[in-house]
Amino acid sequence: MGEVIIIRDSSLRSVLDLMKKEGLDEEGAIKKIIRLGITDYVLELYKRGELTVREASEVLQLSLRETVELIEEKIGGNVAIQEQIKAIELARKLSE
Repeated sequence: MGEVIIIRDSSLRSVLDLMKKEGLDEEGAIKKIIRLGITDYVLELYKRGELTVREASEVLQLSLRETVELIEEKIGGNVAIQEQIKAIELARKLSE
């Protein structure tokens, strides 16, 4: 991958200063910021239905399990409560 030029505006400088307090050097901080942005972008695509869990997993270079856990943590489950109730009612009927 080639060189990346980053324009340092005031908000980026502020975030870099905060991350330096956490012990990150500038390069490490910028990598972390980019990684966070990639993760947010991929999760947004998943949320909109433009990526499957498997595709998100491949882009993020995570296992399927790690990706599912990340999705649950960041955007919640993808099954609405009404769908869960219907599934439980159907399971009860089928078990009778």
